[in-house]
Amino acid sequence: MRETTHLLILGLLALAAASGASAQLDQFSGYWKNVDPNTAGVTTLEIGVSGADVTVHAWGKCHPTDCDWGDAYPSHAYGPSVGSDLVFEALAISAVWTTDFSETLMIVRPAEGDHLQADVYTRFTDGSGRTAYAQSYVFERGQEFQCYQDLPDPVLELAGTEDYAVNGTDFTRYLIPVTNWDLYPAELFEAAPDLPPCGLNNESSRTWVEIYNQDDVEIYSFCALGAPEDLKDIWFAVKKGEAPPESVYIVMIDRRCDLSYVSNKVAIGAPSGMTTPTKPTSAGMTLPADLRALVNF
Repeated sequence: MRETTHLLILGLLALAAASGASAQLDQFSGYWKNVDPNTAGVTTLEIGVSGADVTVHAWGKCHPTDCDWGDAYPSHAYGPSVGSDLVFEALAISAVWTTDFSETLMIVRPAEGDHLQADVYTRFTDGSGRTAYAQSYVFERGQEFQCYQDLPDPVLELAGTEDYAVNGTDFTRYLIPVTNWDLYPAELFEAAPDLPPCGLNNESSRTWVEIYNQDDVEIYSFCALGAPEDLKDIWFAVKKGEAPPESVYIVMIDRRCDLSYVSNKVAIGAPSGMTTPTKPTSAGMTLPADLRALVNF
């Protein structure tokens, strides 16, 4: 199997050499996004360069968050000849991911317009009879902002409930703070006027928070949190007297990097020994402006 892979790499590199496209190895370095946001394949590459050594980390399309392929092993850089200085004459990079059922080879090479082309070859090693297949993707360099691939998922808890009223209608608010809010950088909650707006709010934040019930149906969302501390004030509401969801979880979506962080599920019910504060009723009370979804009437 290893010999076959090596022969395939050599053949693909010969094709790359024929194109004459080479670059400084450092030009491969960085965070790269698939130019097709609707791809069903590889969505993201993160390539690290240290001297003539390279690392390739990949993510594939999954729901609700992309699947982390991890670092390829091995990864190698290639030049146009045996005497090439890889730091200045890199032609391509190879990367291999091996699982207990498949082997995936990726050949990454420069493409027109400061893009990368990644040709991906997957074959199955589990005896399933599935056909080996090839795919090709084009990646564009991520913008000058940091993407946080390795942040922990949010930890959610039910902290209590409170009753309130809006325009004469009574509601129960369920408080579900993120307990590890302090692990998230402030950059994630900066205003992002260059990204799609939240309704009429053109200054909505880079990261939105969506709340889902046990059936994976979105029931509420926040789109203008201004700081990590605001994660302590996450909540949803139901009309008083109506049954709340059996459980809920949240998805934090970093819209700049197309990354999602999915919390644990928390059961919704009256916690034992927990006091339930009540806010004053006001007929003129309105919902906060940073909510994308209205209360479910």
